[in-house]
Amino acid sequence: MPMFEPQDGPRLFHLPPGCDFAGRFLDGLAKRLAPLGPIQRARVRVIVNTRRAARVLEDRMVRDARFDGLLPRIEVLGDLADRSAQPAAIPDVRRMFWLARLVDGLLRAEPDLAPRSARFDLARALGGLLDELQEAGLSPEELSALDVAGLAEHWQTSLRFVDLLVRAWPEMRAQEEAGMLDAAERTRLAQIALLDQWRETPPKDPIIIAGSTGSRVGTQALMRAVAQLPQGAVVLPGYDAHLPDRIVADRKIAADHPQFGLRQVINQLDVTQPQLWAASVEDNARQRLVSVALRPAPVTDEWLALAPSLQPEIATALNGFSWLDAPGPREEAEAIAFAMREAVEQGHTVALVTPDRSVSRRVASALDRWRIVPDDSAGRPLHLTPPGVLMRLLGRHLGQEMTPSGLIELLKHPLVGGDGKTRNAHLRRVGGLQTDRDVLATATVDWALLREWAGARRDAETRDWVGWLQTALAPLAEGGAGDCAAGLDALRATAEALSLPYDNGSSPLWQERAGEEALRSFEAVRTACEMAGPMSDAEIASVLEAEFSTTPVREEGFLARPGVSILGALEARMQHADLIILGGLNEATWPARPSPDPWMNREMRARLGLPLPEREIGLAAHDFQMAATAPDVLVTRSVRVDGAPTVASRWLIRLENLVKGLGPSGEHALSSARARGARLLGEAHALDRPTQPWPVPARREAPAPPFKARPRELAVTRVEALIRDPYAIYAQKVLGLYPLSGAGQEADARLRGTVLHKIMERWAEWVKQNPAGDARAALEEISLCMHAALVPWATAQVLWHARLMQIADPLCEHELARQSDAHPIRYEIEGRWTFDDINFTLTARADRFDLTDDQRYRIYDYKSGDPPSEKQIAAFAQQLPLTKLIAERGGFTGIGRRPVAQVAYLGLNRATKIVALDDGSPELAEVAARFPALIHAYDDPAKGYSPRSRPAFMKDYETTYDLVSRYGEWGDEVEAVTVEVGR
Repeated sequence: MPMFEPQDGPRLFHLPPGCDFAGRFLDGLAKRLAPLGPIQRARVRVIVNTRRAARVLEDRMVRDARFDGLLPRIEVLGDLADRSAQPAAIPDVRRMFWLARLVDGLLRAEPDLAPRSARFDLARALGGLLDELQEAGLSPEELSALDVAGLAEHWQTSLRFVDLLVRAWPEMRAQEEAGMLDAAERTRLAQIALLDQWRETPPKDPIIIAGSTGSRVGTQALMRAVAQLPQGAVVLPGYDAHLPDRIVADRKIAADHPQFGLRQVINQLDVTQPQLWAASVEDNARQRLVSVALRPAPVTDEWLALAPSLQPEIATALNGFSWLDAPGPREEAEAIAFAMREAVEQGHTVALVTPDRSVSRRVASALDRWRIVPDDSAGRPLHLTPPGVLMRLLGRHLGQEMTPSGLIELLKHPLVGGDGKTRNAHLRRVGGLQTDRDVLATATVDWALLREWAGARRDAETRDWVGWLQTALAPLAEGGAGDCAAGLDALRATAEALSLPYDNGSSPLWQERAGEEALRSFEAVRTACEMAGPMSDAEIASVLEAEFSTTPVREEGFLARPGVSILGALEARMQHADLIILGGLNEATWPARPSPDPWMNREMRARLGLPLPEREIGLAAHDFQMAATAPDVLVTRSVRVDGAPTVASRWLIRLENLVKGLGPSGEHALSSARARGARLLGEAHALDRPTQPWPVPARREAPAPPFKARPRELAVTRVEALIRDPYAIYAQKVLGLYPLSGAGQEADARLRGTVLHKIMERWAEWVKQNPAGDARAALEEISLCMHAALVPWATAQVLWHARLMQIADPLCEHELARQSDAHPIRYEIEGRWTFDDINFTLTARADRFDLTDDQRYRIYDYKSGDPPSEKQIAAFAQQLPLTKLIAERGGFTGIGRRPVAQVAYLGLNRATKIVALDDGSPELAEVAARFPALIHAYDDPAKGYSPRSRPAFMKDYETTYDLVSRYGEWGDEVEAVTVEVGR
């Protein structure tokens, strides 16, 4: 007895959105299998789109009494090519290397197209385009016939390159790969062979394709063929039967509509309306509401006409629908985790559906509070696992000298240093190395200093440990010298040397699922290196990281909580849960922003018949429609991410606008949905509230030490701190607290400022000696020399020199003007003066003194950033006015006492801003008059050193002593309380 009755035309079925697709599909399948015998049942083939979907169907059939005996075969669309006689597929990374060499040739011939460093990214995009062209079966002639005369020259060049590649690629591939095919072409040829076989000999056994939307050209062809077989059928997921016929007939459905893909399949089969596969009770008000909300843009004006029919059922439609707008990602994840935990306690199944892996990772971490381990369909990206992180850390230093901070970060990795006693001893030595900061004060690791440090400890094991480190890291420093294979071998040798064997003699690096996947991916890249051509060490590390980042790892050794899942949108089609949570519903996340195609623009793709970027949005919209119409749904989003406001997903905005337009009933239903979401947010927030009363927060205390403990000497650069953050002076001068520098020397603003000062000093002297010379050329030469001598990082040398030369012309103009009536006499000069009336000493270090023709001084201070304004100088930035005060009293070593004509800040940033104050300016007079009063005020034992007394625009001191003063437990609006200390 046949499974399907004979009928004219294709056999096309559907199941509505929001239903339990797997359950309803099995209902219809069981009904149709009932008349068949055991052998006939076993010959039925069900083809699904993912392996996870296949596992779901198999698991549910095994537990379903209706499927006793032999079960139908469950197959996956992607496996059809593997069962064919087609040659093997070229590994992706190998083809990428090959295409990168071709792109490199194009970029050498057309350097304006893109920088050469982008060749691997361009090669990946080119591989994706090649797959699309092969999948669509486009011939080279169709590509050549594409008219791009009216497009920009960039697109014409890229099309010529793609055209040449498509024509030459088969022959090039055959020469190098011995008959191997691209994966997309291999799949297409396998599908063509299968379709030809079916045309010649139609299969007699039933074949059913279930759950596919036909998003690919080859899949659509296969679905058309199966639907027309004598015993074939196609079951479409999430077909919206509420979409009016007039919209379908007029073909007004755009590519970004959720029903676009399904309508393509239906139209190609020339079917008016697909049949319902199984009886469904999910045909409800929610489906109708979401269908109207997601209608194509040209017909959204129909909302007004449909409002009267939607108003009576809006409460029913949003019953079981919760809406959560979280302040940020952390709050969103905690609320989702609380909702999942609540569902578990109630005995319900729950699934989080999101394309945002950051959301899923946060939720999984939050669920660990209750020891709930979800079944995560995507696992973890390999580059975030311990072996992947170790390879990334090593890759940063491939072909470079190890930095002290990088060494400490590397040595603390859990895979470095063995385990047990060996690991403990290793960490003790790392801690000792961090404590002795002089050993790590260099820009790169000084192995002689390290050996000297180890020798001073009189510990033979420590000396051996340093020797082991140097030997293990030696291949990394050598790098690959332009050879991909050599660079990868250096990475592997270093990683294996650092990953000491465990106490049982086994190496941890390639163990467990993450280690196995890391080794497999590493060897895939290593094997493909013969096609790579010359590569820099940075490119080698980048390619390996890119390969790791696209490799998911599902860890072994744990049991997921039954009924708790984290799913991607595709996996969610076959899954069902009592509560469906849609997370990360922000624009550019869900739907994701379409990836730009550097090889073909929209117009070119449309003319060739390739899918437009909106097609991906349409697929995401279909997944949203299927999930959002489930009986019990929670939708969530973050209002702000990384401090920036976000935009809600376009589907949420449409739904909100439609519901609000339904009048008071819609407003009430929407507010109820948001109230349910707010309850979850409040409950999650309450979990972090302490069960005991909060400890009493610290007061904003202004310590008042006795007079004898107060500083009697201060540098002019610290007077600003005394005015704006007196607590910083107390912490430094009274308590003796100074911030510890990090390990190693960094290419930071302080070093750049030092280098700029040295450059300006030598250049100003050169201009003085060569007034008619080429000042710009001299500046460039001096800059190159000083950066090479003082900056131990090649990248920083180039960037900092380039930034300086961007302002070379105004610098030359200003310097020549300065030296037209004056000349420099001293640089970096020390000065000090004791004010007898207040018994206080000021110290200064002036960047530059010039002597004018009328025998007066000009004092300059170089600023690598923006110099302070005149108002800021008068208020708190009093460095130069006080320097003038010392100079006029003869306090600078080696120069006489003279009047000061001008003080000026010289900005060395892009604006080359100059802030100058001439003798007699009110700002200078005000500072000179107020300084003794400032010091005298702090001579009063009752005067406290208040933290952050003038915090507006604070930059230099905003974090140094905030933790010490307990800032955060009090705010800037809280009044400071004077507290006597040290008495």
